[in-house]
Amino acid sequence: MTLSLKHPLTPFVDTLPIPPRLVFSEPGRAVVRLETAEHRFHRDLSPSRVWTYGGSVPGATIEINRGVELEVRWENHLTGRLPVVVTVAPEYAVDGVPTQCLPGRSGGVPDTAAAALSGYSVVHLHGAMAQASSDGWTENIAAPGQAVLDTYPNDQRAAMLWYHDHVMGVTRFDVYAGLAGLWIVRDDRERELELPEGPPYELTLLLTDRNFDTDDAGNLTGDLLHKTDPEVMECFSPFTTVNGTIWPHLDVEPTTYRFRLLNGSNARTYRLVLTRDGEPDHQRITQIGTEGGLLQAPVSIPQQGLVLASAERADLLVDFSDLAPGTDLTLWNSASAPFDGTAVDPASAGRADLEGLLPYPEVLRIRVKEGRRSRRRVPRVLATDFRRTSRDELSGATIRAIALVEQESKSEGAPPMLTMRELVLDPGTDEPAITLVEPQANGEERVTRWRTVATRFEDTTTFFPMLHRPEIWRLINLTGDTHPIHLHLDPFQVLDRHPATVDQPADGITTGGTSATVRLGHAPDDGISHELDDNELGLKDTVRVNPNEVVDIVVRFAVFCGRYMYHCHILEHEDHDMMRPFVVMPPELMPFMDMHASREDMPDMRMADS
Repeated sequence: MTLSLKHPLTPFVDTLPIPPRLVFSEPGRAVVRLETAEHRFHRDLSPSRVWTYGGSVPGATIEINRGVELEVRWENHLTGRLPVVVTVAPEYAVDGVPTQCLPGRSGGVPDTAAAALSGYSVVHLHGAMAQASSDGWTENIAAPGQAVLDTYPNDQRAAMLWYHDHVMGVTRFDVYAGLAGLWIVRDDRERELELPEGPPYELTLLLTDRNFDTDDAGNLTGDLLHKTDPEVMECFSPFTTVNGTIWPHLDVEPTTYRFRLLNGSNARTYRLVLTRDGEPDHQRITQIGTEGGLLQAPVSIPQQGLVLASAERADLLVDFSDLAPGTDLTLWNSASAPFDGTAVDPASAGRADLEGLLPYPEVLRIRVKEGRRSRRRVPRVLATDFRRTSRDELSGATIRAIALVEQESKSEGAPPMLTMRELVLDPGTDEPAITLVEPQANGEERVTRWRTVATRFEDTTTFFPMLHRPEIWRLINLTGDTHPIHLHLDPFQVLDRHPATVDQPADGITTGGTSATVRLGHAPDDGISHELDDNELGLKDTVRVNPNEVVDIVVRFAVFCGRYMYHCHILEHEDHDMMRPFVVMPPELMPFMDMHASREDMPDMRMADS
């Protein structure tokens, strides 16, 4: 099923583009110009004005060996105003069709503040282990005509990172305008495994969703359109692009390819289903890595499809060696929006879901062509440089709790405020608190109370993790949506997913307080598995936290100290204050931190039985 547009775009007519590559084998310096340019998203569309890294969408893929230090001079040459029409539609549906499923403004009211934006920039290398001064702090803004020199050690595991804009409050617009590119770190371990490296058999696939304005006759123009509506603050655009092209096609030889996937969308989650002859065909896909690099061992993708929320990545080997030339396969998205983790039948792939803001499920068409026929052996052992951390090893570790909260705006017609509410263990508090009820192995229940100590990005910093010391960060979702939570700096491990029931009073969320009772281990009938997938057992920098769920991650900062951030990677949430700072400190400096906070303000959050 597809919507009937006046001039619909034809799927699978444009060839999948390969972004330019910049390969570095020795320490050096690169100059990347942020430029205003034109880009054609589809052959049937007029060129779009975009903001770019180096003149292309996406920007060049930077490839570099582990330990090779690279200085990048990010030169801001952006000209003109924001190349995106930003609107809020006055109604949720037009003739029964949700406005976000439609191109054009649908009577939406243009955002005059967004229209006045010029090209201020902050570049964040997402997934990089770098000094705080080169992390892309959201308020370290460069104006057009200015340049920033950042240093990236690249002394980390082989992985696919990505660089994107991170300007405070308008990240959603700048990334939507085109400011994103890929960065690949390679190391000797990967090369020992003889995995495909570089085109044509290793391909980077950057997925984004985009929308476009229409002219007075209802025809699609090339003007980018960021459209929301009063009920859904996130931007869920109807057209999926891969490497900046809507619904491209890819010709492959009958051999094994390596697909490096990134969900670079503002808010849309993808549940990717590969079909052949109308049936799911996942057995030919093996996942070997995530955001932090190689898994310990290869895994199959989940039966219902590969789920990637914003900023999540997947490293896949796809075997086409058994297929005859002329065979077609199609990659579809089956995830509704806003995404809440609910399972679906993979056989539904290819069907539109208007209620779920998925009018066009098409992603990519793959066709087998004549060529060398070979099957690549998938190594049984991939990574040998890390192991899973057990709870027994974390006895006495600091536990930091964060509630993911949505608070209705006090201003009529304004979007809700989303915040990361940092909590402190405070059993004697009379203030509003989150009560966690956890079942114990002996059949009893453990009850703890957590008081809110910070709600907004600019509130006082309360998280001071110490270098080399592992901590448990507990993410408590009090909303109805799935949130992809991203930590800057070191990758982490996902320890557990806990199903939970949430009892929240009507006045449980105030400007500075949070009240709820959260019972862990009580699985509601919500259609969500609340289990860790096999592909979540490696190193991650972004984790999905579903509704009715508490997720524990193991965080350990190993090299750099300084001020960093963590936040929801739904960019509309991040820009509406779902972001908080933290400061990594050497342990020997902590006794001197009472100049910033008293011992009462920084209570001990260690728990003997974690």
